[in-house]
Amino acid sequence: MIIDGHAHILDTDYGDAKALLEQYKVAGVDKGILVPGGMLDVRKMTKYINGEEQPDVSQVPNFLVENAIAEYPDRFYGFYCVNPHKGKPVLDELKTAMQKGFCGLKLAPMVHQFSLSAPIIMELAELCGILDIPFYTHTVYSPAASTKKMNQLVKKFPKTNFILGHMGFGPSDVEAVQFALESDNLYLESSQGSHVILKEAVEKLGSTKLIFGSEFPMYHPSVSLQSIYALNCSSNELDNILCNNMMNLIKK
Repeated sequence: MIIDGHAHILDTDYGDAKALLEQYKVAGVDKGILVPGGMLDVRKMTKYINGEEQPDVSQVPNFLVENAIAEYPDRFYGFYCVNPHKGKPVLDELKTAMQKGFCGLKLAPMVHQFSLSAPIIMELAELCGILDIPFYTHTVYSPAASTKKMNQLVKKFPKTNFILGHMGFGPSDVEAVQFALESDNLYLESSQGSHVILKEAVEKLGSTKLIFGSEFPMYHPSVSLQSIYALNCSSNELDNILCNNMMNLIKK
């Protein structure tokens, strides 16, 4: 079985559940972990990175994930996204989401522009450990939400499992691999990672710390999947990367 560990779901014809399932059929992907998209337009990502445009922070459309899971319960799981700037109410929000069937936390530092050392992030990290759900975030080109900051968070909460999206920052974040080597509770999600850093990760970490993700709709799952197949892993290693590692984290 192949599980896509990171797909955004949007209210658009190019990014909705139907479009994703069509691409899964082409790629041979069985299930997906959904996170809410639409807070920025991925077709104009460069404009957000260089500051020409700003994300929409008016809401986090978790309902898109919830609706997709309700319609295709055998195909999708969901990570719930919160805006840390809302403060302590997001803790109860996350608890309620888990009761509704979500199975992980997703943070969006490019959208919400928070610090990974903020008190509310510490509380969320602790809560994820209590709820026994993974804490997923990526990092950005900012000291407040860098790979180093992520590593500090990981070390403070050894009972929480963390997933670092996109192999860290940039196409070849060697620090991300090193930090995952140092901490049993830090996993790396593959989307947007270069071949050289994915290869480095498997060679140094083995197959149990890497999770396949597509970054749909920005990337077609079949393209992202080829980056894993190009590593020439054994069948057992592929089973870990493409399925077992994520399923163990979400306890499914």
